[in-house]
Amino acid sequence: MGLKKTVKLSALVSAVEKNLIDIGECIDMHQFCAFWGAYDVFSYFDDLVLLVHGTAGCTANRHFLTSMGQMDNCDKKIHHTTDMKENDIIFGGEQKFMDSLEEVMKKNPDKNVVVLTNCCTDIIGDDVEGCIESLPDEDRKRVIFMNTGGYSGKTYRDGTENAFRLLAEKLYSFGRSKDREQKGSVNLFTRRWLWDPTKKKEIDEIKRDLGLIGLKMNEVFDHGFNMESLEKMSEADVNVSLCPFYSRGFFDQLRTLGGIDYVDSSAPIGLEATMRWLEDIARKLSMDISYIYENEEISELFRMRYELRKKIGSGRKCVIWNQTGDRLLSLVKLASELGMEPVIVGIELSTMREKFHIFKKEVCEGGVEAAVYPSKYIDEIRELVNELDDPVIFCNDNFFSGKKVFKYRFAHNPVYGLNGARSIFTALNETLDTPMNNYSIFLEK
Repeated sequence: MGLKKTVKLSALVSAVEKNLIDIGECIDMHQFCAFWGAYDVFSYFDDLVLLVHGTAGCTANRHFLTSMGQMDNCDKKIHHTTDMKENDIIFGGEQKFMDSLEEVMKKNPDKNVVVLTNCCTDIIGDDVEGCIESLPDEDRKRVIFMNTGGYSGKTYRDGTENAFRLLAEKLYSFGRSKDREQKGSVNLFTRRWLWDPTKKKEIDEIKRDLGLIGLKMNEVFDHGFNMESLEKMSEADVNVSLCPFYSRGFFDQLRTLGGIDYVDSSAPIGLEATMRWLEDIARKLSMDISYIYENEEISELFRMRYELRKKIGSGRKCVIWNQTGDRLLSLVKLASELGMEPVIVGIELSTMREKFHIFKKEVCEGGVEAAVYPSKYIDEIRELVNELDDPVIFCNDNFFSGKKVFKYRFAHNPVYGLNGARSIFTALNETLDTPMNNYSIFLEK
């Protein structure tokens, strides 16, 4: 009965767009507040000092999460806060803020200071902007201020996009001309939250793939960025991203202010998506790259894919359990590329709503389609899997004894570009060749 309960992904996207479904909240990083989103963006810069006017709790939590985001590196930066207490909440914390700001600026004379607020400061109505405006001109120019109290319902994405807008405006206050000579250069936004060795491999791979079509990397937005690198971003011909949800606000602003277009393609996961990604970049720059299909490496990857498709078999069901929007859609397209019929399980509608522009572009405009089994309960999903005829399951954990479970953790392994496609094809081939045991708690290898 499982498959009879499925709905089309396109129908689900349409229902979300028309608000026909009552969608609750979920614990996902994109459901966090604007404070977290803004803090995330500014923490990428080594030459910016963050000062949070408010209680220390938000800063302490963000400090911990940043080290999680780096995965294998501790967050060693000093995190500044005015550490508001009960007395400050009652009588106001403006003087405490001014004293803290003065101290931070004196201790960091060569850096600009980003001032963020959290809920308690916004609730009591401290005039932080007025305090900053009262500073001498030389000091005021060093301060970047954002009101980021999350109690009003502002989301993580609001925080990231507003932070990026400020940075974009700062970029074009440097006086760069919009009339740039095209040099075949690209700005790259990396994806977040993955092991640093994997991140370096992916950046190197994207540089290599771009080199195949005659393009060079201008700047890479990643941890360790600085304001000089931000200024240099205005010299690129096009912006591309491995995390379209995170970078879209910045890209929109750079296109508006500086005329730098961006590629709104999905992540280059798999051979077909990588080729389309490169073609979309080339199209933005009016380049003809049809010759790339004669490349020996790419020809070999097409042969590799052909052999893998034969091993999988045409029309085989592929159960996909992944909640993030862009990665979920990329896995759906990967399954279709390999001749399988994708069935999505455990989908989180609040994530779809938050990242709706991605779903609308890929599903409504791009024609991506899949069956969706609406349950999130493991027992019901197991019943669905057992009903199918030897499906391939894309899931980080093996909850399905005796089944072919492709456990390729995207945070730990390269997935993008040509080498990413090769790695995925190789790992999936090994999964198909490995006998599965009857106990999902045991490893297959």
